[in-house]
Amino acid sequence: MKKRSKRLQTIVDIKANQEQKALEILGNSQRQHNEMKRQVDGLTVYRSDYVDKCNAFARNGVQVSRLIEFRSFIDKLDVAIAGQERILNHMEQDVHSKRRMWEHSHHSTQTIQKVRESALKVEQKHENKREQSEQDEHASRLGRKKLTGYAA
Repeated sequence: MKKRSKRLQTIVDIKANQEQKALEILGNSQRQHNEMKRQVDGLTVYRSDYVDKCNAFARNGVQVSRLIEFRSFIDKLDVAIAGQERILNHMEQDVHSKRRMWEHSHHSTQTIQKVRESALKVEQKHENKREQSEQDEHASRLGRKKLTGYAA
């Protein structure tokens, strides 16, 4: 029969593998979130630049129809930015959820690792006692042989 620490090591390995997978999933989620954040920031900067351009045209005098086109495009940008920000918020919640999953997995791995280490200490203690007992038995036999050898 396998020692308890060996059986627990199998569980530790499984938990560590699950933890690694959770960490990879978290990393992917964070990368996607960061990419979306860059896109939203880029769109926001583009909108700001476009508003500045529109204002510059307006100061120099421009037809009302052209101003309406500018305003319509800015409104479309606002809708696009709002939609991207909603997606970004959902992605942020997803990152938090996956972080909690990884933390749970990490805690579970650490817990079973501590149980394994405890079992290893108990096994080592028993092994040390067994060895000491064998040594005591061996010393006792030697002592008896010497006594019987002297008596003869």
